[in-house]
Amino acid sequence: MTVFLWLKTFALLVLLSLPVCAQQAELQQLKAYLQNDTLYLENNAIQQAYRWNGGNLALIYFRNRQNPKQEIRLEQQPLPDLYLPGENMNATGGSLQTSWKRRFAAEPQYLEVTVSYSLGGLEVKRVFELYPDLASVATHYYLRGTPRQNSWLTAGPKADELAMIEAITASSNEAGTARIGLVPLAGTHWQLKAISFKQATDHNNTLLQSKEFLAYRKPVAFTANLVLAHNKARQVGFWMLKEAPTAESQQAYPGADFSLDETLVQLFGIGVTPADVQGNEWVRGYGYAMGLAGADENQLQQNLRQYQKSIRALQPQRDEMILMNTWGDRSRDSRMNEAFILNEIRAGKRLGITHLQLDDGWQQGLSKNSASKAGQRWNDWSLEDWQPHRERLPNGFSKIIKEAKRAGVELCLWFNPSGVDHYRQWERDADILISYYKKWGIRVFKIDGINLSSIQSEENLRRMFEKVMEASEGQAVFNVDVTAGKRFGYHYFTEYGNIFLENRYTDWANYYPHRTLRNLWMLSAYVPAEKLQIEWLNPWRNADKYAADDPLAPAKIPFDYQMAVTFMAQPLAWMEGSSLPPEAFSHSATLKAYRNIQHELHQGAIFPIGKEPDGFSWTGFQSMKGKEGFLMVYREAHPHDKQQLETWLEEGSSVRLEPVLGAGAASEQVVERGGVITLSLPDRFTYCLYKYRVL
Repeated sequence: MTVFLWLKTFALLVLLSLPVCAQQAELQQLKAYLQNDTLYLENNAIQQAYRWNGGNLALIYFRNRQNPKQEIRLEQQPLPDLYLPGENMNATGGSLQTSWKRRFAAEPQYLEVTVSYSLGGLEVKRVFELYPDLASVATHYYLRGTPRQNSWLTAGPKADELAMIEAITASSNEAGTARIGLVPLAGTHWQLKAISFKQATDHNNTLLQSKEFLAYRKPVAFTANLVLAHNKARQVGFWMLKEAPTAESQQAYPGADFSLDETLVQLFGIGVTPADVQGNEWVRGYGYAMGLAGADENQLQQNLRQYQKSIRALQPQRDEMILMNTWGDRSRDSRMNEAFILNEIRAGKRLGITHLQLDDGWQQGLSKNSASKAGQRWNDWSLEDWQPHRERLPNGFSKIIKEAKRAGVELCLWFNPSGVDHYRQWERDADILISYYKKWGIRVFKIDGINLSSIQSEENLRRMFEKVMEASEGQAVFNVDVTAGKRFGYHYFTEYGNIFLENRYTDWANYYPHRTLRNLWMLSAYVPAEKLQIEWLNPWRNADKYAADDPLAPAKIPFDYQMAVTFMAQPLAWMEGSSLPPEAFSHSATLKAYRNIQHELHQGAIFPIGKEPDGFSWTGFQSMKGKEGFLMVYREAHPHDKQQLETWLEEGSSVRLEPVLGAGAASEQVVERGGVITLSLPDRFTYCLYKYRVL
């Protein structure tokens, strides 16, 4: 029997042996098989075909199975997706394995397809993830063995040379740096939008930028986590998402993530150096996901969102929260003690909070951010450091937990993993968190102080998260802080919880509700809003820090409006509840009403509508789920009480709007060109959450 026939037979046997489960009818559509030296991956929505190439796959086409005209097809000799400069690229020993997987308990199942092969002494494992009905596929790489080279960064993507145009050839030559994926561009007239993201939000307040390109002979290289490409002549489009930190935080960064010319989109940067590959231990590199849709950008965004929502199922009892964290009042840990925490629990209950998070200072080992001169910990912590502070919490958590349960408020903790020696203490840190889960039921942890100095750092932190998730049967939630340092960003490690987005403070007059809304509005086009923790503050504090004639000062904006700015995300009360004036608690009914519809709101695909928030616009969001959904509309300091807004509603359709929260009125109207509807709000800084139904 030839190697090829053996591989084909093996693949079919593996498929036949996949276990039967309750979801069998849905999962049966997932297939991976070898046929005539071609690997096929398919579900009900799409089919991908790769030239086997000894295991180092080369994409041939990506096709919509429901609409065969919607296809990306190679029109030249296929290039392998993976290219490592200087390595022996003659792949041998290719093998195929498939198995059912789920990330954690209660998460959906998917088909995992593993292609293994050797490049000389270097072993490669490429792992695909395929879900039912999604028009997308995810893939990532593992390496081990003995590389030939000392570096795979021999040269970055060549985009800035100014040679005679006649000397420029199409990108059929291999790249000068590590390539992990490519998409062939059949035909002409391809347009591409590249979206780059910024984390370290203590330093950045515009968190994404986009650039548009037309495919041309000369390759252009650019930085981006995400590209949206479409061809209106062929009525097809695709997106490609690099699942890695943002550019400034990636390991072994080659200087650009993508390049584009008339024939190919190429993706660079595996995140691993030859020095990281050690013998028999697999090292995980960066990967990507890609999806297929029509030529309309809105279709591409919705297709991307379907994939993003599949990574971690949104479970109402696990993931939905209105969390209060006291650090926003800048007392730091100076007030942290049992009596203060008990008062915060009571205040949180009055306000309508569901979770109270004890930030830095609950633990015995005080950090360098402590208000106490004794604080000095940050990168290196002992087991003793992570016990409840003996003086501040003399009863540990026993009394606090009892009071929190009585109030219906869940207790959460801040935690800073020990970064020494690339987080080699990951297992001990995981055991610390597991002990709090098993003893006290604490399962929500804000993860701070991260600095990704190496791929080993990333892998050890992944091991920590995985161990806690397994021990908690998938019920842990990590609020991953992206406010400073080299951290995970918006498209990496998203299976473990949500993102703590930013620190803003009235003490420094850098908190404005419209700025917070703007960050959420911009990100929500490409990042699920419900995966972001978005803050509102105590506007009665530090009113004198803002200019008396500042029309956007927080003290001039209603408290319930500032609450509502966060509703499409996971609301974060960045304040000491016990320091709020009585007026604040008069708005508790708003939070309680929001809690009743929070999960339904977040189940939809949430995208921005209206104008970009600037303090003076009409703006908002739309949550879409079939013919029903929600519109969240904000009137900032805009002079007019009636406004036309562009939405994602279909032109010519009739829609019924019913107010759920806020100041709007019910209406029924026909959607105008461009998805435009007309809405009214009575005053500046008012809002309305509408439930809509297309009639």
